[in-house]
Amino acid sequence: MTDTLTPAEALDYLRTLSADIEEAAVLAADGSLLAGPEHLAEPARALLAAVPGAGDVEVSTAEGSVFAARGDGHAVVLVCGRYALPALVRFDLRIVLGDLAGARRDVA
Repeated sequence: MTDTLTPAEALDYLRTLSADIEEAAVLAADGSLLAGPEHLAEPARALLAAVPGAGDVEVSTAEGSVFAARGDGHAVVLVCGRYALPALVRFDLRIVLGDLAGARRDVA
């Protein structure tokens, strides 16, 4: 069974998983903003363009972290507070990308 999420539902779902998410966006494969604030779109595209071959990326500072992951059809970018758990956030991003594509695998 697959569950396909809309981009807006994907962001809502991610926010239920972590109180550390401060901003979030979903981009289409062409870089167009599908969900999230407009002011995050250009920085999200720039981050993804800086690592063209990477499936996911994490940038950390003392104030927080930015996580991004991409699949064939979508990319998701999260701006998180400094207490976000990187491995968990990256796992959640992969699950949501699968849900966006309608190809989620059971993870239990």
